[in-house]
Amino acid sequence: MPDGIFITGGTGNTGQALLRLIAADEAFRGVRITGLCRPGGRGERLLPFGVKIAGGDASSAASLGKVYRGEPVVIHLSSIFHAGAVLEGCRGMKRLVAASSTRVFSKTWERAPEIEAAERAIERSGVPYTILRPTMIYGNSEDRNISKFIRLIMKYRIVPLPGGGKSIFQPVHVDDLAACILAALKTPASAGKSYNVPGGSAHSLREIVEIIAGILKKRVLIVPFPLALAEAAAGLQEKLLPRPFIHREQIERLREDKRYDYSEAARDFGYAPRSFAEGVSEEIRLIHPAETSR
Repeated sequence: MPDGIFITGGTGNTGQALLRLIAADEAFRGVRITGLCRPGGRGERLLPFGVKIAGGDASSAASLGKVYRGEPVVIHLSSIFHAGAVLEGCRGMKRLVAASSTRVFSKTWERAPEIEAAERAIERSGVPYTILRPTMIYGNSEDRNISKFIRLIMKYRIVPLPGGGKSIFQPVHVDDLAACILAALKTPASAGKSYNVPGGSAHSLREIVEIIAGILKKRVLIVPFPLALAEAAAGLQEKLLPRPFIHREQIERLREDKRYDYSEAARDFGYAPRSFAEGVSEEIRLIHPAETSR
């Protein structure tokens, strides 16, 4: 194992799951870990893992250059859009594991080409890299998607679904993604490669609602409505609300099939994500234990 790791995004959902795994892994005992944290950020979340806090901004190469101390491994979990700054600010790294997104394949999202450009910059950098592309991440109260559906189904008997909920999703549990990052880091054969890392099962949005409702033992009425109407409503939310429940681009992406193959990750480092039913059952037990104890 390396003697030092520099992590961006360690205070986030995936970063916290990764740090829990590292703390429990004997192979990393004695490894010095430095976590980047913006001034005013949630640096206290790094302290229980013995992480040294480095105050800085992942979007600024100059800021990174002031706090990066030559750690051989850099794990970049904050925005993939900051890849250029990380490459410049962390010059001298010997290994890079970066979290990207399957949004790079989107034909509708206007920023997909920026993700592709960030990945190309990593590939051309000369640094031994592994790029991991997760799908929608879920698994606890901090996820921004599935937890909303759980709350919606708990509170209401009627669930409106754009386009009737036909769009396919393959959500990945945050603990599976964290284990994948660690496995890639430990696997020399993953260097110089990019992997799609979705969850273990793909479902239509309607099926996702039905799975959650079944676990919660709730009877819900699914009401389909046109995607165009949903896009208009989401756009209005963005204009009127400081924190919209859903964004227009999320609705637009419902027109795309988000099903991905993870056989390369399974072959190279044993990636074996849990099914959605298993993962969401764990999430519900975690954030709403009373609902699963009935």
